[in-house]
Amino acid sequence: MAQLRYVDDAGRLQTANLAGEAFVIGRAVTCHLVFDDELTSREHARIERDADGRFHLRDLGSRNKTYVNGQLINETLLTGGEMIRVGGHVVEFVSDTPGGTLATLDFLTPDRTEPAHAEWIKVKAPLSLTVGQLEQLARLSGAPGVTSRPVDIADLALAQLLLDLQAERGFVALRGEAKMELHPLAQRGLLRAPGGSLMPVSQAFIFAAVLQGVAGRYPQTTAQLDAKSGYAVTALVAAITSAGNIVGLVYVDRPEARKPFSAAAMQYMAAAGAQLGTLLADASRRLAQSAGREGTAWLATLRQVQRAFMPALSSSDSFEVASRFRPGALRCGDLGDVVYLDERRCMVVMIDGGGQGVAGLAQGGAMRAAIRAALLADEESLDPAHIFTALSRSIAGTPGRQLVCCTCVGIDLGAGKLGYLNAGGAPPLLMTGPGRLVTLDQPALLLGVDADFAYSTTWVDLPESFRLICHSDGLHETTNAAGEALGDQRVHEALLDPAAFATADTVAERLLQLLGTHLGQAEPNDDVLIVAVGRG
Repeated sequence: MAQLRYVDDAGRLQTANLAGEAFVIGRAVTCHLVFDDELTSREHARIERDADGRFHLRDLGSRNKTYVNGQLINETLLTGGEMIRVGGHVVEFVSDTPGGTLATLDFLTPDRTEPAHAEWIKVKAPLSLTVGQLEQLARLSGAPGVTSRPVDIADLALAQLLLDLQAERGFVALRGEAKMELHPLAQRGLLRAPGGSLMPVSQAFIFAAVLQGVAGRYPQTTAQLDAKSGYAVTALVAAITSAGNIVGLVYVDRPEARKPFSAAAMQYMAAAGAQLGTLLADASRRLAQSAGREGTAWLATLRQVQRAFMPALSSSDSFEVASRFRPGALRCGDLGDVVYLDERRCMVVMIDGGGQGVAGLAQGGAMRAAIRAALLADEESLDPAHIFTALSRSIAGTPGRQLVCCTCVGIDLGAGKLGYLNAGGAPPLLMTGPGRLVTLDQPALLLGVDADFAYSTTWVDLPESFRLICHSDGLHETTNAAGEALGDQRVHEALLDPAAFATADTVAERLLQLLGTHLGQAEPNDDVLIVAVGRG
C-alpha cells in the first residue's frame, strides 16, 4: 500500500496510508493529513489514484505552492521516493513498487567555486546533539535484515535523513580509488527527467567533505539566501566515516527555501555521516557472516532449483548468442532464455528472482515458461506487451506473490526493429557499431504490482549489424573489497571501445573480464548473468 511518511510537530516519525481515491493535505481539520502552520493553506494539495492505480499529486491553488523534489509543480505523477513540500513540512511518498534507480553525478556543477557564506566543522570535532537528534540518529538504522545490502541501508537512511532535516533532495556516495571519484549508492530527486532540467549541485561544496573530512552548510543566515546562485539555495554535506577513514559523503539540500539549514542541523549531519559509515560497514559484515554460517547450505539448495529452471542457450543461422554466468556468494536467481519464432525473429528473456528464495525462483521459472509458451502459441506477434499485461494480472491475484524483475527484448530482422519491455531489470544495451552504444532505458512496473496496469512496448530501429547485451543487476551493482560498485559507467566505457564491437562471445567475455578485474580476489554477492546476441 502506498503511504506518506513525515515527521510531526513533536519530532515523531508518522505514516499515513493512501487507501482511498483522494487524499487531501492542508491546515483544515477536515483534511486527511493536517499541518497546523501558517505556510500551509486550508486545502493545500491533493493526491488522487487513477483507474490505472497510479498516484497523481495536484496543488489546490495554495498560497505558498507545492514542491516535489524541490521543483514547483501544479500536477505530477508520483512513482515512489518523492519528497513533497507542503507549506513548512516535507513528506515522503512511499510506493509499494520497488524502484531506486541509481543516480549518476551529472547534477554536479563543473566549477570549483565554493558557495558563498559556507560554514565548516571538522567531522572529528566534538558534536553537540540534542536528545531528539540522538533519537533521530537511532532511527537511521531502521530494522535492517540480515542480508540487507549497503545500497539498501543507504537508501533507507537517506530517506529518513531527508525527513529529519526537512530537506527535499539528496544522495549518498562512496569514494572511489581516484582522488575525485565518487560512486552513488542512493539518491532522492537528483535524476534528470527526460528532456527536463535539474538544478545542479556545487561540486566544490561536496568534494570539500571527502577531501578535508568536514561537514558544512551554506548559507549561515536567512539574509544570505541567494536564489540566483545557480545551485540549490541551501544545502548540507558531511563525510561518511568508518573506523576513522573517510569512505564517502552524504548530501541534502533545498532547491528553493525561505530559511537556511541551522547550525544544529549541520551538527546532526556530521553525526549522521559517522552513523551511516558504521551502518554500511555492519551491513557488509552481516552479509559475509550470514554466508559463512547458514547461508552456504541454503544457497546450494537454491542453486539446484535455479539449474532446473535455467535453459541452455544456443545460436541460430541468423543470430549469434553467447552467455556468461558468475554465481553470487549470497543470492541467486538469474534466468535467461532466447526464444526463436523463426529464422528472422527471436525474443531475449531475462528474469531475476534473486533474494526471493525458492518462491522467487519458482515464480521466475513459471514466468519464463509462460512467456515462451505465449510466444510460440502466437508466432505472428513479437510484441510482449499483451503477455506482460496478462502475466501481471495473474501474479497480482496470486497469494504469496513475489516481485521478480523481468525484461523481454524482441528482434525482428525483417522489419529492422527491436522492441523491449523492462519490468524492473537492468536496462538492455544495444551496440549499433564500433563506439556507438544505446541504453534501452524505459522502465515499467514490476509484474504483479498493479493488476490493471497496461504495458506498452518501446520500439527502436535496428541496423543490419548490431550487438544486444542483456545483463542482470548483479553486473553493475557488484562491489569490490573496498565497497565500490562496478557501476554503469565502467560497463558503458568497456562497450564504447571501438575494439569491443566483435563477436557476441567476445562481447560477453569482455564484460566478464571487466567484472573479474573489478572484483580482484572477491566474489560477487549476487548472480551475474550476461546474454549477448549479435548479427553481422
